[in-house]
Amino acid sequence: YHLPMEAEYSFYRRIANGDMELLKLNMNADTMEGMGKLSSSPLQNKKYHLVILTAMITRFCIEAGLDPEQAYTLSDMHIRKIDACLTPEQLDPRKGAVVKDFVLAMHELHNSPGLSYHVMQVVSYINSHITEPIRVSDVADAVKLHPDYLTRLFKKDMNCSLSQYIIKEKCRAARYMLLNSQASCTEISSFLYFASCSHFVNCFKKEYGLTPNAYRKQMGGLSNDRSDAF
Repeated sequence: YHLPMEAEYSFYRRIANGDMELLKLNMNADTMEGMGKLSSSPLQNKKYHLVILTAMITRFCIEAGLDPEQAYTLSDMHIRKIDACLTPEQLDPRKGAVVKDFVLAMHELHNSPGLSYHVMQVVSYINSHITEPIRVSDVADAVKLHPDYLTRLFKKDMNCSLSQYIIKEKCRAARYMLLNSQASCTEISSFLYFASCSHFVNCFKKEYGLTPNAYRKQMGGLSNDRSDAF
């Protein structure tokens, strides 16, 4: 027995529309009725279904306008977290986590103000170069605008400076790494090209109200046995 395709696709479309009402529903991965049997192993059966679910949601959201780099980053990190589970019970909250992250991303996308063509180019450039050092002059060169004009244009559309937005997006990427990898704060700060580890910690705390390690512990991120004072 399988769920009708339209019922399944309707669920994906609600996620792609950023339907916040979905966050009120029971998303326990144990609820697999109508989803078919892909393995005789309960653990593998859940994993297969959750990976398929994540892949489908990713594609629906990209078609609905989510930046592919952001979508695939979310997808890869959730699939790695699914793969790391050792028991069916550990998989139970994973469906809700996938749905929540994509719903919130799509809700933010659909409710953001209309952006000018050049600002959309800037946002795309930053997403594509998030693991590189990004200077305002680099972005201005990429979109072929004078840095001063671009700074004013970006501030008008985004209500924050271009430099602030770059830091915000790097902190967002760091957040996903803290929750879905065992990378230390030092490694994350280096990977995302923060000026220093202490600079990363200060920026992250300003954005999320906690140090990176405190955030990882509070949000139940992957454990890190290596010593890292931050």
